[in-house]
This record gives sequence, structure tokens and C-alpha cells, in this order.
Amino acid sequence: MLGSSGARYRSRRGPEGLHLSTQCRRLNLFFSRQLPIVGPEGQRRLEEATVVVAGVGGLGSVVAEALVRAGIGKLCLVDYDVVSVSDLNRQILYSHEDLGIKKVDAATKRLLAIRPDVEIVGVQSRITSDFKWPVEPSIVADCLDNFDSRFALDEICRRQEVALVHGGIDGLYGQVCTILPDAVTRLPNLFKGVGQKSTPAALGAGCMVVGGIQALEVMNFILKGTKGLSTSSTLLAIDLHEFSIERLQLA
Repeated sequence: MLGSSGARYRSRRGPEGLHLSTQCRRLNLFFSRQLPIVGPEGQRRLEEATVVVAGVGGLGSVVAEALVRAGIGKLCLVDYDVVSVSDLNRQILYSHEDLGIKKVDAATKRLLAIRPDVEIVGVQSRITSDFKWPVEPSIVADCLDNFDSRFALDEICRRQEVALVHGGIDGLYGQVCTILPDAVTRLPNLFKGVGQKSTPAALGAGCMVVGGIQALEVMNFILKGTKGLSTSSTLLAIDLHEFSIERLQLA
């Protein structure tokens, strides 16, 4: 069972009984279409990385699945909620069979079915200023749906000197930006005075677009460090109706 202490789900490197060479061949085939892009060294960096995904809802489901399929070695999923019917239009890790189940449990089961060699740490908890994650993250993905938790996560990342890739969506508008540990402009500065809707509108396809960009930026950081980032001093304002992206410079 998962709890606030963070239970780890480990699996063997490949199905039980497979010879090591067979396991290696399967892994090579799994990543064969992306190796021309990231290269063997890049694939190794992905495997050695640990990513915290805060919030496993519409954006977090997309980010978590994309990172697992890309070869991230360890994932820490943080979410306090259970799966409900209203989640199923956009939260791609879940189905009707998961209704009433903790999201971190259902997400872990699905992600291990995709890639059994990934290590997943699930934490059922809200993000508050005193939250402590049970891993040492390479980077954190903010996929939360309320500003109080986002601001608390931003402060934790600043304090622990960890880069934060923020993603958000409301209806047909989304945004992605990366907040580095030494950044002057942080999430409370960007969204000062922004009110929180009780039930933000969201389409599944919109979550896939914004979450996909967010996952790519996480991978950019892992593969190339700060030089690989596209949003470290820029907020991407994404218009999903006009299919346009505006780059807004951050102070």
C-alpha cells in the first residue's frame, strides 16, 4: 500500500526467467525509435534520472507516461486524490476499473505495465510548505491544479535547489515555464492575484498537448542541463483554439 512515507514499487530488470542478453535486446528495441534522437549517452542519463511528478491528474498523467516511455529510471508520484468518473475524459492513466482507487496506486499499476523495469515511488499527500519527498529529484514537474500547492512546491524547490517545470491549463489555454533554483521570478510573482476556480475546464486533447510540452522540457533538462531548456527565461502561453504559442519573457 502507498502512504505519506512513500512506498517503493520495484520490479526486476525484465520478466522473470529471461536471460540477460534477451532483456538487453528487448530494451534496445523498446528505445530503438528514440535512440537516433537522444543517443546512447542521453538514454543513460534518462535512466539515471529521478523525476518528481506533483499531481497525477490531467497533466501529470501525460507527463508520467511520457517519461516512463522515454526511459526515466525513477519516478516519484505525489497526489492525495482517488480516481473519479469526472477524471476519465483527460487523465489517461485511468479507466473505469480504477474508480475509487488512489491515483498513485492506479498510476503505478499502469506505468509498470508499460515498463516493468522502472522504479516508482508513490506518495498520497497534498503538497504543503513542509512536504518532504522521499527521493532526491533531478527535476520536478508541477502538474498541480491549485495555486496554494503550486506556490508551496515552488518554495520547496527553491529551498532544495531543484529545477521546477510548471505546467497549467484552463479550458483552451495553457502555459509551461521552467523555474530554476536561482530564478528571481517565481510562480507567486507570475500568478500574483490570480483567482482559483473550483472546477477548471479541461479537454483531454488539451492536456496531452500541454503535458507533452512539459514532459519534453523535463527531458531537455536531463539531457542537456540548463542549456537545453526552452523555457528557463520564457513562459510559453499556449492557445489551443488558434494553435499558437506566444513566448513571454520573464524578468
